Amino acid sequence: MLRGKAISKYAVITMACAISVLAFQSLQVFAAKNTGNFGGDYRVIKVTEQGGNVQVKLSMVVINNSGADVKDASILLRSTLHPMPEPSLAWEKEETPIKIAVLHFNEHKIVPPIVATFTIPKAEFERWSQRGTGAASFTIDYVDASGEQRHELLDLAPLT
Repeated sequence: MLRGKAISKYAVITMACAISVLAFQSLQVFAAKNTGNFGGDYRVIKVTEQGGNVQVKLSMVVINNSGADVKDASILLRSTLHPMPEPSLAWEKEETPIKIAVLHFNEHKIVPPIVATFTIPKAEFERWSQRGTGAASFTIDYVDASGEQRHELLDLAPLT
């Protein structure tokens, strides 16, 4: 009788582990990947406090290293305090994505900066300002040359 209970406990533990692995893998499918396809830098131009929020004007240069021109891309700002695969916080959902008609492949000559203004919680902006702990987090959504929808992290370095 004791042996039957021990087997069922192992079966439950094994099943729980299998479910955890599947959940983790499905999360990775929907999460933005850092493929290194897009790099560059950004600079904070202006900061205006608005109660518990901060309005931040940014200038960013995005370099496309994906191997092909990218058309009709959307750049989105993501939380660094609560990173999730999809926007989950109210301010993330309310942000208007930056629309880009064309990002040419490997265009290292002088690329005009993309300027945008975001309203974010003050705590999010304070996180960006802490040395060594965080910077703004951006993703890019686009359809690649093969017609596949992509959702990737932008590897942008903050400039001071």
